[in-house]
Amino acid sequence: MLVIFDIDGTLNMTETYGVAAYHKALKQMGADRFTDEQLRDRIGATFTEDVKFFFGEHAAERLDEFSALIGQLWFAEVDTKARLFPGTAEMLRSLKENGHRLAICSNATEEEIAVILKALHVEQEFDYVQGLTLKDTKADSLRVLLHRIQPEQAVMVGDRFYDMQAANLNDIPFIGCLYGYGAEHELDAAQYWVTEPCQIPIIVERLADNKNKASL
Repeated sequence: MLVIFDIDGTLNMTETYGVAAYHKALKQMGADRFTDEQLRDRIGATFTEDVKFFFGEHAAERLDEFSALIGQLWFAEVDTKARLFPGTAEMLRSLKENGHRLAICSNATEEEIAVILKALHVEQEFDYVQGLTLKDTKADSLRVLLHRIQPEQAVMVGDRFYDMQAANLNDIPFIGCLYGYGAEHELDAAQYWVTEPCQIPIIVERLADNKNKASL
């Protein structure tokens, strides 16, 4: 099976550096009026949605400045502050040992994904990486990834509505990570959910077994 992961809030405890980066960028732009919790809730959204959230009707005129600042500040401390959620490294190794292929599908560029995976020391675990496409949606990024690999069976793992929607629109199962950055009830419609990374292989094996039984 191809197990496809979001990064922020699913593998990466992005708040360890992301919240501070948001504050610094917004402060330099005179718009630092958001709480830590509000900024934490932005993790996993697309950049376009972030700009609209922070600047409202002035989003278009502030986009380039915010892009330059957040692009610099977001990765300034990633090498020293990026952290996996507890149990994530063991979970990934378990999936690989059981013969599953692993992929990343994220609302980030492939260059940014490479930096994060290296900082987390898990780049060797992933067979495929798919960054955000020009359509600027997780659903389209997942579509492109699935078309490229054409796996017999796949599942999407993520912590936000965008991940669940992408899985639904591409007709693959979804595992919701309730330990991530989704709001309360954001993943109520998820087919499967987990409260810690170590539970993910259990559901993956169950899905694989169901597929094998159906093919007999």
